[in-house]
Amino acid sequence: MKKLLFVLFVLGISLQSFAGIKEKDVIGTWKYKVETDEGTLTGKLTIEKKEGKLVGEVNTDDGEVIAMSNVQLKDNDILYFEVDTGYERLIVSGTVKGKTFEGTVGNDQTSMPITAEKVE
Repeated sequence: MKKLLFVLFVLGISLQSFAGIKEKDVIGTWKYKVETDEGTLTGKLTIEKKEGKLVGEVNTDDGEVIAMSNVQLKDNDILYFEVDTGYERLIVSGTVKGKTFEGTVGNDQTSMPITAEKVE
């Protein structure tokens, strides 16, 4: 009985270590694409850890740099952050699988698909 409990305990710990993404999985540079009614927007997302928190910025191919806020991992595989463009607050949320990200970017009235690939 003790051996069975020990095996179940080790198995439980092993499964927890494989579940979900970790901060190190999202830290780095990601090339993104957002599909809009007016065409495709592209650029880079840069995520790092400072003072124990995830932080980041969006670098558009137009040369604009926008800080991310409220960067967090949710439900083991969801990357979430907010971006204030100066005239609206956008919410970005999506699933990370390996070096790919798929999700949506939008506000209360509209949302658009976003994809990204980790490059660094």
